[in-house]
Amino acid sequence: MRLSHEKVVHLSHLMLDALLDDDRVDYHGEENEVRQRIVAALKAELEREDAMEESVRRKIESQKRGIPEGSPEWDLLFRKYYEEELTKVKRLRE
Repeated sequence: MRLSHEKVVHLSHLMLDALLDDDRVDYHGEENEVRQRIVAALKAELEREDAMEESVRRKIESQKRGIPEGSPEWDLLFRKYYEEELTKVKRLRE
């Protein structure tokens, strides 16, 4: 999912506000430093998601016969291959 830098920064402010309002959360450092780390984490996750989507698209394009994007078959394969990629990521994080 593509998000503009401004949207990512806005999300980081919302997340930091939520963390500051939660008494169970304790953080170390300046608020802006924490917010910048949130931005970095969000951007890294979005980049990983983009890479997964690109991998899925390449798999679909490598089929012997052309499958038009947006067709029910393409959507089905996209969901199937995307779930496979998510499973790989989950295994790597364990």
